Amino acid sequence: MRRSLGRYELTHELGRGGMGVVWAARDRDNGREVAVKLLAPRGYGSELTTLERRFLREARLTSRLNHPGIPVVYDHGSDDGELYLVMELVPGRALDAVLKDEGALDVERAAGVAQGVADVLTYAHGQGVVHRDLKPSNLMITPSGEIKVLDFGVAAALEPRPGETRFTAANATPGTVVYMAPEQAVGRTVPASDLYSLGCVLYELLAGRPPFTDGSLFMLYHQHANEPVPPLSGHRPGIPTGLTKLVAGLLEKKPEDRPGSAAEVRALLAAWVPAPAETGLTHPRLAEVAALRRSGRPAHALEEYQELLATPGLGRADFLAARVGAALCAGALGRSREALDELKSVLAEQRSLLGPADAAVLDTRYEIAVLLVRTGERHPAVELLRRLADDEERFLVADDPRRSRSRALLKRLDRMT
Repeated sequence: MRRSLGRYELTHELGRGGMGVVWAARDRDNGREVAVKLLAPRGYGSELTTLERRFLREARLTSRLNHPGIPVVYDHGSDDGELYLVMELVPGRALDAVLKDEGALDVERAAGVAQGVADVLTYAHGQGVVHRDLKPSNLMITPSGEIKVLDFGVAAALEPRPGETRFTAANATPGTVVYMAPEQAVGRTVPASDLYSLGCVLYELLAGRPPFTDGSLFMLYHQHANEPVPPLSGHRPGIPTGLTKLVAGLLEKKPEDRPGSAAEVRALLAAWVPAPAETGLTHPRLAEVAALRRSGRPAHALEEYQELLATPGLGRADFLAARVGAALCAGALGRSREALDELKSVLAEQRSLLGPADAAVLDTRYEIAVLLVRTGERHPAVELLRRLADDEERFLVADDPRRSRSRALLKRLDRMT
């Protein structure tokens, strides 16, 4: 059994599917735990070079995606005929395992999961990236309840251009037929195709099973393209009428008949997702240590933050604020990549606990953008700042000086160019 891939020590298998095998691994150079996805396209002969080029192109594209619901891509390449992606190791459970163990989810939880996916799709579609293979096994629920969408770009890498041979098993269409939009099955993929797949997932979350499951692959294609979706009420009574209509809209046969965007779906789902609890910072030392960090003493402040993090009974919001402070200290000490990875991890938990409009969430997003600029990743920094500038103006009060910081930084970056 293979135990290494260059600098990556493969420790144990996490899972496998039609597109590859995922391993937990340790990155010896950076001393961190990662996930390594291996794609072994054996038997393609001269086609392998084309596949490698497309895979590496898609990997470069998806590595620029910067959203807390998308695992960070650290590395990618080809080794002895095996293509690989090295990604953030996401704790938690895949949604298919949750469904197997727990069955259908309650309405609020199902809507919350779907809203998390819709938020990721809103960002990805805005970057011109379509997932193409949304399904429960590609959706992770972290211990804090955040949703992570896995495998961006993998299906795109395997999808042929006109006149090229398909690279998937038995020349099948990339994606998973149980969750595949009708137009995708005939070679046309648009952002609304992801919405159809999300509709299949949400249907399964509520009903305990996907809308179509029986028969051969051909019959599944036929059902998605031609047969009416079995009513949700036949599997589970009592689902709110509005939510039932939303699922039906997502599962319309024609892309133009579905909701207009992932952002629209995200907004509609808010009706069934409970608002986050109000949670303020309470520990008096947080402000003191933050002042120490800003005074130019990051090493001392880092020690203080580490003491705070070990304090018994520290509130969740305070704990996350201390993690942010410690990450900023690490960044000030030259450990920018470590700080960036930590802030992205914290942001997902802050959003879940505090909601996207909370000032602490906006602050963390801004600090991520600053670190991206510092590490030379100007393009994702600019994209993040553009979205953040709109959110700061929408969510912060008129006299808050932070309302203009992102636009000011964008102007400075533009002058530097």
